[in-house]
Amino acid sequence: MKVDGNPGAIEYSGYLNKVRQQQASDQQAQSKVGPSGGTDTVHLSERAREIQQASQALKGMPDVQEAKVAQTRLDVDSGTYKVVGAQVATDMLRETFENNLILQKINTRV
Repeated sequence: MKVDGNPGAIEYSGYLNKVRQQQASDQQAQSKVGPSGGTDTVHLSERAREIQQASQALKGMPDVQEAKVAQTRLDVDSGTYKVVGAQVATDMLRETFENNLILQKINTRV
């Protein structure tokens, strides 16, 4: 068994896509010229600030848990790596539940 990629990471692609869409629409709104031709001001909503903070927090998170990957590689190489089917199923359900909660929260705020 070869261990590559991003094991154990929860994919928040739906959430990230929503953040990127919101940032793009915020940038479009900011780039519009005001009718007076003078200096425009931009006031970010609380939601926009939350999205910016979430985006920054996600950028600061590592993509790979290096210690966990190294330990798993050692276990695989030594033949002591065991897959517990019930734990895999539980983890998959937990990840699905977490992703659904995130998407539900995003959809209620749109």
